[in-house]
Amino acid sequence: MNRFRLCVLALLIVFGFCAEPSQAAGDSAPAGRIGVVLLHGKRGAPDRHLADLAAALRAAGYRVVTPEMPWSRRRLYDADHAAAMREIAAAAEALRREGAAGIVIAGHSMGANAALGYAAGHPGLLGLICLAPGHSPDLGRQRELVAPEVARARALVAEGTADAAIRFTDLNSGRSYDTVLPAGVFLSYFDPEGPAAMPRSAARITPAVPVLWVVGKDDPLSRMGPGYVFDKLPAHPASRYLEVPGGHIDVPRAAVPAVLDWLKALPE
Repeated sequence: MNRFRLCVLALLIVFGFCAEPSQAAGDSAPAGRIGVVLLHGKRGAPDRHLADLAAALRAAGYRVVTPEMPWSRRRLYDADHAAAMREIAAAAEALRREGAAGIVIAGHSMGANAALGYAAGHPGLLGLICLAPGHSPDLGRQRELVAPEVARARALVAEGTADAAIRFTDLNSGRSYDTVLPAGVFLSYFDPEGPAAMPRSAARITPAVPVLWVVGKDDPLSRMGPGYVFDKLPAHPASRYLEVPGGHIDVPRAAVPAVLDWLKALPE
């Protein structure tokens, strides 16, 4: 081979390597094949307590969507629980259209409650992340506060008047709010035997899905320990129950390293 042909071959090799498309962070492997639906808490918003976690996930290459859910401060339960599940499904489908091969549903507080409820009705998830899970209509003060309204709402729904207004006291991080909702919408979130009762959702998940369950050491609900919900989940070797420093609001930020490590170790 003469010198001219050698030069041409060398140039082709060099330009061939230069022309190889570089991967954007969102398309990196294996993170780029994983989509994360990240759900905010009650009276929250996508850009509040989850902002640091969302940024860290995107920086690591994961595909992330942060939909505004019906329990946000702006929407205030403008759709029932079943509609919320459809919104989560739509967010997951959007990630699949973008190229995500596996879907993880993650949430904070009431978002974690909803993620759990979604997993109970949608098998095939790659994983589930519950950060400081909240909203417990089956427990304590919340259950006691709304018991009369739950009974009235059940009667109204049975009578076919699910649109009738129910006034009740909602709780969020120790604060109470007077709220008015249609009976059917109210019942879908506050019935202690309904779809927002986390122990019931955990028991309905099948087949087993890996779950990262993170609580803050200063979060009052953490006193319930793993026996309240986590131990009711179907066992999976990749599931973890973890305590981190801080209170209810601190958990998403404190859990960032643990979330990233857990996602990296997920079985494909």
